[in-house]
Amino acid sequence: MQFSTLAILAIVAAVQAAVLPRQNNAQTFTGALGGVAATPVLDSCNPDRPFSVKGDTFVNVAAALQRSCDQQFNGCMNLVNSQKADFTGADCQAQKRKCLAGRSR
Repeated sequence: MQFSTLAILAIVAAVQAAVLPRQNNAQTFTGALGGVAATPVLDSCNPDRPFSVKGDTFVNVAAALQRSCDQQFNGCMNLVNSQKADFTGADCQAQKRKCLAGRSR
């Protein structure tokens, strides 16, 4: 009886692992001027367009990371343009270059 219970639990765990989407963020850049982080790049569960950024899907991770960095740049510039930031547009541009290069901070 104990073996069958363990076997059933193992099967259930394996099935759930196969069904549940992988939600590891492929975006590793952690810089966040003004608290604006790069948008997460997640698994879309679509084998033809496997990467998702805020609901938009992409065929490769490079395009998804580009969108993630672009969205962060737009948010950063929105703060600069609202005059609520203690940094400049040049700082946002420098952060975008680091984001695109995959370098944290």
